[in-house]
Amino acid sequence: MVPYHCITLILWGAHKNIQLIASSYWSYYLLKYAMKCEPQGIIKLDDINARSLGLVDATPLQLQLILATITTKLVSLVEVALSCLQILIISKSVGVKYVDSKPPNFRTKIVTKSKILGFDPIDIYCARPSNMAQYTFTKYWKQFSLQQQKLKKKTCLGKDKLGFFLYKSEHLVRFTDFNLGKHVEPFFFNILLNNVGFFKERELISPANLAGSYFMNVLVMVS
Repeated sequence: MVPYHCITLILWGAHKNIQLIASSYWSYYLLKYAMKCEPQGIIKLDDINARSLGLVDATPLQLQLILATITTKLVSLVEVALSCLQILIISKSVGVKYVDSKPPNFRTKIVTKSKILGFDPIDIYCARPSNMAQYTFTKYWKQFSLQQQKLKKKTCLGKDKLGFFLYKSEHLVRFTDFNLGKHVEPFFFNILLNNVGFFKERELISPANLAGSYFMNVLVMVS
């Protein structure tokens, strides 16, 4: 005879997983379902639904804006009204700039639109002005934006040895993110980039470090 609760699951279109707990698979099973994401839904804001919500005079662009606002964060009625009236409530936004911070054996060269082999961020950092020796790699890229041409409406903060003009950065910056469990050496390479200033990349490895390990250099730094 089928138990009552099993009949209920069948009526709901659900199922039950019954298995013998005899090994580490139990932990795997729990972790799998603990990390399982919730089902995703799509908000349908077409002309019919817009009229039902009282948005009769909303233009397609305004409907698209409302839809994007609803799907990205919780909003109040005031925010929706301001969006419909095209009243800007955010005065300024900044972009996020990616800076490659991979170690040499992970690094590739960049080919620009003009087919010229581009400079690596590490090479550009090493070519910084001598009076900026105190800046680490990450601090340098967070503080400054480099331009090939001199800008008329902005204050130039210097010029590096490659000919780039330096200006105060207006971007948020992110660097290559390595998982310690999978990429140990690249992970500690980025720690060195965040804490050690250098003009030649080989300076990241001390002469006493015969293994050439970034991890060992971090150990020396914190000891």
